[in-house]
Amino acid sequence: MSVLVLQGNGAERDQLISSLETHGFQPVRLLSTAAGLNAELANREGLAAILVDLALDDGLTACQQIRSTDPTIPLLVLFDDDSATHLEEALAVGASGCIPEPLNPLELAAKLRAAIRQHRHILRAEPEEIPSGADPLTNLANDRCFRLNLDRAWRRDWRARAAISLIVLNIDHFAQFNNLYGRVAGDDCLCRIAGTIRSALYRPDDLAAHRGSGEFAVLLSGTDHAGALVVAERLRGKVADLEIPHAESSAGPHVTISLGLATASPGTDQALEDLLAAAERALSQAKLRGRNQVVALEEEGVAWLA
Repeated sequence: MSVLVLQGNGAERDQLISSLETHGFQPVRLLSTAAGLNAELANREGLAAILVDLALDDGLTACQQIRSTDPTIPLLVLFDDDSATHLEEALAVGASGCIPEPLNPLELAAKLRAAIRQHRHILRAEPEEIPSGADPLTNLANDRCFRLNLDRAWRRDWRARAAISLIVLNIDHFAQFNNLYGRVAGDDCLCRIAGTIRSALYRPDDLAAHRGSGEFAVLLSGTDHAGALVVAERLRGKVADLEIPHAESSAGPHVTISLGLATASPGTDQALEDLLAAAERALSQAKLRGRNQVVALEEEGVAWLA
């Protein structure tokens, strides 16, 4: 995976090159100023990511130039105590992430790989648009559409320093429900719950998805922990109010759902995949604690190692 580095000459750049090559990022293409950036961007086939040092006088200008040429390529900025004042501006013009100096080689490699993974996921979408991506059974977003919207919301809330919340939920003992009542009843149950989730989301930016096998996810952009918890409890209560019979559920005589919630404010030491993992961990805890409940992890409960 080739990486373009825009950084001045010196020991810091030598260390950066060594770290990149050690972790398999080759070849490393080098610029010491933004003067040659146009030529590099015109020939970016095979280029996986770009690193820009904010300590350069033209570092911010370079970020703007990169984003005007390629809106999605992973663009990470390097900063130290002196250049940290430019961090907010770099994020505002479209930097994908930030890496502090002195450099930690493991952190560098992890954040680069995370950014490259997210970029590849975006490229699988249709160019220039988020696909409609409706699940044919429930008419909610499918998993692919959900992931693309989640990535876009993460980037947007990152720049705005706004909280973002994610709820993942499962129908409790849904496999047993299908075995007992049959596939037709199972599909009807999915559709009723999907409609209930849709009706319980009041803002146009809130997005619900059916991820398959009785699992749903809800994206709450710009929503803090307290607000997301209200939504999660509303979802749980409204599904319980449906009173769909379930004779083989350990959580009660009717169909119930278990929900995992995670909230974060995107920042320099956080990764989208960690938010997803935190919500999944919370869901697992909800199941272990008896189901038909919400378990929430706040920002401090998430291991933000990218």
